[in-house]
Amino acid sequence: MTRYEYKVIDTGKRIEEELNELGAQGWRVVAVTTKKQLMIAPPQALILMRELGPALPMPGRESVLATAG
Repeated sequence: MTRYEYKVIDTGKRIEEELNELGAQGWRVVAVTTKKQLMIAPPQALILMRELGPALPMPGRESVLATAG
């Protein structure tokens, strides 16, 4: 199973430079908020995500996964 990390950043004067830095770290923009969405993020914010890689297997799940298929 692949895991993801999310981040919300507010737009500002350095937004282009900040996005370039985050892009180099694997972050990708997945959404942009508007003023109507104040409950989840600041107005005009960007929501980013990046893949963290496969999740570590949980102890005891190996047998369930092996018999499920």
